[in-house]
Amino acid sequence: MKLILSVLVLFSTFSAFASWNEVECEGKIDQKIVRVEVEQPFPNGSYFKRASLTITENGAENSFNYTVTSRMTRGFNQIRYTAGGLDLEVDFWPDQVPRWGRTYKGSLRSSELNNQYIRGLTCRFPNAN
Repeated sequence: MKLILSVLVLFSTFSAFASWNEVECEGKIDQKIVRVEVEQPFPNGSYFKRASLTITENGAENSFNYTVTSRMTRGFNQIRYTAGGLDLEVDFWPDQVPRWGRTYKGSLRSSELNNQYIRGLTCRFPNAN
């Protein structure tokens, strides 16, 4: 009984530290599949966020991690995530704020992709209201 209780407490503790993605974007360029995920900050008011860029080419997957800051441009209904070597912009027009269940268009420029500008990423905010 103690073992079962210990295992339950252990799993509930780990889930408390689970990270939730604020935004997830995916697209293709040439023969590469590009996926970007930006985690919600912890604590919630934190200025910096973690982002990961995953590039899949010929079945090989390369991942890169960044610390990003975000800036929302309300008049244009956009949010921009920037870091050294990464620039992700998501346009959530016609909504005033990102909505759950909707997909939006994004664009990405990354030093890992030779600073190519990728347009037409499909982005979603999985934990938006």
